[in-house]
Amino acid sequence: MRVAVVQMTIADGDPAANLARAEVLIRQSPGAKLYLLPELWTTGYAHASWKDIALNVTPKMCANIQELSQTLSAWIGGSMISARDDDQLVNRFWLFSPDGNPPIYYDKVHLFAPMKEDEYLSAGANTAVRQIDEFTASLSICFDLRFPAMYRQTAIAGADLFLVASEWPHPRGRTMRLLAQARAVENQAFLLLSNRLGPASDGTDFAGGSMIVGPDGTILAEAESAEMVIVAEIDAKAVRQIRTQLPVLSRGVDGID
Repeated sequence: MRVAVVQMTIADGDPAANLARAEVLIRQSPGAKLYLLPELWTTGYAHASWKDIALNVTPKMCANIQELSQTLSAWIGGSMISARDDDQLVNRFWLFSPDGNPPIYYDKVHLFAPMKEDEYLSAGANTAVRQIDEFTASLSICFDLRFPAMYRQTAIAGADLFLVASEWPHPRGRTMRLLAQARAVENQAFLLLSNRLGPASDGTDFAGGSMIVGPDGTILAEAESAEMVIVAEIDAKAVRQIRTQLPVLSRGVDGID
């Protein structure tokens, strides 16, 4: 399966501009079955705008991405500021289906206090796993990478493809790279990570470094310090082969029989 990771700058608090830029980047790399966008790709950390956008704009963004997904016959995922039914705000990873079925979503469980997520958002409570063609994909967001048990639980549940939408800042880009490789190799799964690039309006500089990682930890594609789309061909048979040769998942979440 051909997959594509979109690395982009984000105009804080400007969903229309970000949607237009994301669509340009996606259309410049045709032919993928899956496109992954960064965390909070429609708004960035423009906290003051979040509530209005979540209630009044995100539903329109979802409709636009769903239409693009069907037009391109491709899955499209990434996180957006969203509102639950009780109007509480969440950092929600949306995954849109090319067949027009309702999207699946995951609300970020591990909120990142340095970016004030815990002040504005409610934490999610559940993981999300979904069949995507030959793969079983699980959804996660940025800071989740630091919590390996979450990935092991979804791998035991059948996930062989981790999708990570991220806004990981400098100077910790090397840490992000290390954790992404670790989550892939320890669970013998492919991992796609889309990370925001460049400065935010508050001066935070995001690290880029988006990547596609194989189940042996090898980086199959990695973005340069520019807006770009990286692509790779991934094959579920590679996961089945390595898990058969070295069946570490049989030892459970904590690695103890």
